[in-house]
Amino acid sequence: MPRQAERYAQDLVVELYATQQWRRTVMQDLSRTGMFLATDNPMPVGMPVIVALDVDGKRVASPARVTHCLEGADARALSRTPGVGIMFREPHDAVFADAIARLLQRSRTKQPQHSHIVVADPQPRLLERLSTALDGAGFSVATASTGLEVFGACMRRLPDVVLVDRATPMIDGLQLVEKLACDDKLAVVPVMVMTTEPHELGSALQRGAADVLLKPFTMIELIARASRVASSPRRSERIAMSGTLADFGLDTLLQLVEQQRKTGRIILSNGHAAWIDVVDGRVVDAGWSLGRAHPRAIVMQLLDWTQGTFKLVSTPASSRDSDLSLPIMHLLLENARLRDEASRPSSTAATC
Repeated sequence: MPRQAERYAQDLVVELYATQQWRRTVMQDLSRTGMFLATDNPMPVGMPVIVALDVDGKRVASPARVTHCLEGADARALSRTPGVGIMFREPHDAVFADAIARLLQRSRTKQPQHSHIVVADPQPRLLERLSTALDGAGFSVATASTGLEVFGACMRRLPDVVLVDRATPMIDGLQLVEKLACDDKLAVVPVMVMTTEPHELGSALQRGAADVLLKPFTMIELIARASRVASSPRRSERIAMSGTLADFGLDTLLQLVEQQRKTGRIILSNGHAAWIDVVDGRVVDAGWSLGRAHPRAIVMQLLDWTQGTFKLVSTPASSRDSDLSLPIMHLLLENARLRDEASRPSSTAATC
């Protein structure tokens, strides 16, 4: 049986000695080998520090080094507290090691054993490391090397969370977020995306990722964040309307959405998957499985679909920014104009 992860799940005041001064901070995650400290002061990776804390009225301390830093902008994008991850130096002082063990004994993680996670990364060695760490933390782990394998693993057993690399082949991480969201059964599964590119944090969250891990990261951080996502309530969705496009055209559905100022996602399928996000009766985003395109262009194409099915799913309002935020009537009028132009016979110059 996989052993339970040991992580102190409550905030605890810690004193941190760095740059020749002591400062008070708050510990948010703890393992036998390190901790994550909330602080607005960025520190370079590898920087030597000293951590001190009071346990049962006794002050204990240990030398350590900074392993990663989560700064303001990235922290806000991930809805996390800015801070630094540190690793204790080996060998531990016996008194310090005993104090850490007692803290962990008192407050083990609330992560239930056997939460199921599907993990995908194109690098076999890293995939093995991720799997081993998560297995040791009490997860039931299924691994995959391609996005297509992830989708298949999710169909075989509904996971509590999916962890996928942005560069996973066949279906990349961002495409997988959208593909799962368009599936009736898998739309409730939260997806965590791993990436090496800081500029992809926003786009991944905008597409619906539950969390984004910027490589490199520590296994301590991975376990803490995967535990949080897995234990979060599944996405709250309610099917407000469903049917076939032959009986109820997309243009009619969009008019209804605008009139009633609905917020949610329209999921379409005709052998290909597609979705349109609406907020307060306005189209704010769209995507499909046929490749990348501007949301406006996708909506224009989807309005020509006459076969297939649709589902309008009511979801909480989104606050994300979008390049597309037009009244639905404008889109319908533009589509009608394009159809009219396409139906006109091409004129040819008269010849003598």
